[in-house]
Amino acid sequence: RLFMAVLREQPVKWFIAEYAGRNLQVIKHRTLLVCNVALADFDTWLHYVKGNFDLVGPAPLKFNISRLSPQTRQRLQVSPGIIHPYAVKRASGIAHKTEAEVSHDFACEATAGRRIQLLCTHLLQRALGTGKVTLSQPRLFNLFGVQLANVSMQGAIDNIISALGERDGRQHHYAFVNADCANQYYGDDQYKTLLNNCEHVFADGIGVKIAARWQGVELAENVNGTDMFPLLCERLQETGDRLYLLGAEQSVLEKLVKNLHSAYPSLNIGGYCDGFSHQDNPQQLIEKINRSHADLLLVAMGAPRQEHWIAANMPALNAKAAIGVGGLFDFYSGEVSRAPQWLRELSMEWVWRLLMQPLDKGKRYLIGNPLFLFRAFTASRRADAAAKNANEVTYDYV
Repeated sequence: RLFMAVLREQPVKWFIAEYAGRNLQVIKHRTLLVCNVALADFDTWLHYVKGNFDLVGPAPLKFNISRLSPQTRQRLQVSPGIIHPYAVKRASGIAHKTEAEVSHDFACEATAGRRIQLLCTHLLQRALGTGKVTLSQPRLFNLFGVQLANVSMQGAIDNIISALGERDGRQHHYAFVNADCANQYYGDDQYKTLLNNCEHVFADGIGVKIAARWQGVELAENVNGTDMFPLLCERLQETGDRLYLLGAEQSVLEKLVKNLHSAYPSLNIGGYCDGFSHQDNPQQLIEKINRSHADLLLVAMGAPRQEHWIAANMPALNAKAAIGVGGLFDFYSGEVSRAPQWLRELSMEWVWRLLMQPLDKGKRYLIGNPLFLFRAFTASRRADAAAKNANEVTYDYV
């Protein structure tokens, strides 16, 4: 391309930018432009050979010594990289923090092992994403008859916080749908109706992401309850809204509340109750929750039981919003461990859960996941065929 540009006497020039390297070293980065289009980023690799860039590291920052926050200073203790941690997380749909926060976290844990994890994850992502498909990003998409919200994690949290700030008396019900939930409502019209009556149903997990791609839809992010919970708690500390926890066993709840008080000392926890003792006297539980003056109710009873409970009891509650959160309490109480970060970045947390709970999760993942993918693939092919037939009918008519 460069040779052809010279023959045609087209403009060829260098673009020079200054970046902040490790410990505020000035890196002059040159990019070759042909007809004002970057030909190739040769200088990045030259800086890598010189040791100014690492293979894995934060994205380089434009040199501006007057705007160095403590977070930025920490980030500049490591060299910028060619492969960026934030880009890896974005490709996995779990970039729930800002680029600056992810880069700061990396700088604090920039071990050789972490670099190798990110490099391997990046290479695998590239290998799995070689087929280029044009995808849309609609606000909603349909999965087996349920409308799922295509929003970012931050957008989902903003919606919940906004609902808690309303004063019109309207109540809001939120839910998460993963492959297992989709299998359950596939032939259950009542469960399907409950989900479609929710304020938002959030898309959770790699299975739903694959199903969306087969429909030509790109999910904004993987919006799952486990990643949402700490971010939501941070926001609730700021707003002062009161939280109520319902579900799991009493011992699990006590550990959870202790951990929450330690991690979020300003979090307003109105109360909690296990998921079993209230079954003989549901009215007593309703009164207990109302006495707590809770604004947000988290219900961890497993799907679809928690969605049925919320739909049946929400009208009697004073809470402004309720969310069905499945096994969330088990994770944050420490009863069940989460997958290592590198497995989550590969969108394979389900493998860890299967290894940790083979008897409990075996049927769900070894049988349920292939069944879900078969149903999703079949549904996408039927939709394609219907669209093709509709186009043919329209053409014949014209």
